[in-house]
Amino acid sequence: MSPRLVDDIRLYLAEQRAILDAFPVAAVAAVADALFAAYDRGGTVYALGNGGNAGTIDHACCDFKLHPFVSEDKTRPLPAHIRRLSFVNLCGSPAELTAAVNDLGPENMYAALLEPVVGAGDLVMAYSGSGDSPNVVRALEVAAAAGATTFAMTKGDGGRCRALADICLIVPGSSRFPGQTGRNDNNFHFEDNILSLNHMLVGLLKQRVAASTSAAAADREG
Repeated sequence: MSPRLVDDIRLYLAEQRAILDAFPVAAVAAVADALFAAYDRGGTVYALGNGGNAGTIDHACCDFKLHPFVSEDKTRPLPAHIRRLSFVNLCGSPAELTAAVNDLGPENMYAALLEPVVGAGDLVMAYSGSGDSPNVVRALEVAAAAGATTFAMTKGDGGRCRALADICLIVPGSSRFPGQTGRNDNNFHFEDNILSLNHMLVGLLKQRVAASTSAAAADREG
């Protein structure tokens, strides 16, 4: 086994640990509160991103829509009267996205899908490594104009998303690991932490739903 190979693997893991030690917990708490608020008032969560991030959003969509609303042992759904979270993956339909790109241009691909439906009470979650992706920026502008709460997750200096989003989580750090240096700096770690963030939010929502379900059951029995 090559010592260089081992050193590179250890470098990646060491960088991950450093990011976790400096992770912006306050931003996670803020977006969790925004998620709870959207759920409590019956709003919709819209999520969007590009490339690999779009694939991670597909994973998140599955988790957000299902996991908080099954029993702890996963053998049955929660009762039908427990409201589910409305979660829309704006990356989910290649037909819609390619139509929007063809007709309105790539910078408007998400804005075009979002503008007719988003409103106050909704939460828009946007993921962009650079913070400057034109289609993500336009979507945040549309969401803000509609009165929705906006969240962006990015890295580096946060780009335009930092100023546009109500809540901006910037993954800290820089990388020396192959494949995530130069313009791609820290991107693997950024993408790793999108999944971690979504898992934290799903677990926190599950806890909240379970607590409210127990409280409602106690009230009925009382």
